Amino acid sequence: MSEQQQQAQLATRPTLSEAIIGYEKLRTALRKRLTRDFGVTGWTEEPNSAEFSGCAPQFPALTEQEAGKKFLPRWYAPTSLLSRWNEVKPVVREIVGGLGFTTVALDANQAGDAELNLTDQLGAQLSVGTSSNTVLSLTTGCHPIKK
Repeated sequence: MSEQQQQAQLATRPTLSEAIIGYEKLRTALRKRLTRDFGVTGWTEEPNSAEFSGCAPQFPALTEQEAGKKFLPRWYAPTSLLSRWNEVKPVVREIVGGLGFTTVALDANQAGDAELNLTDQLGAQLSVGTSSNTVLSLTTGCHPIKK
């Protein structure tokens, strides 16, 4: 794909800042629902867990000043949902599915560790996992830095 084609494809997407606002609303709604339905409390944002990167190999012709993706700060709570994991997964899918996270990238539950990863059409990935803690993470897909 040429640089112009890559720029044209990204131009149809919200900026990275706009995308992050939407994803933060989604994560807030998910934390609230897990608290309400399953008693998960004590949510904490993990310090220094956010990361930014460029969009190679998906958009190799574009620099980090033109396009990027971000691993948003990870949230965790000192609550295990292992015993209710089969109840948790449909709730997660209900909340995030309406916002495009419909493709299952990973659905695992073994040896005291469970994880559900869902992706959206723009390449973002949401992960909800539980063991002794419950962890929520999200990496955006590639977005233009500005329009």
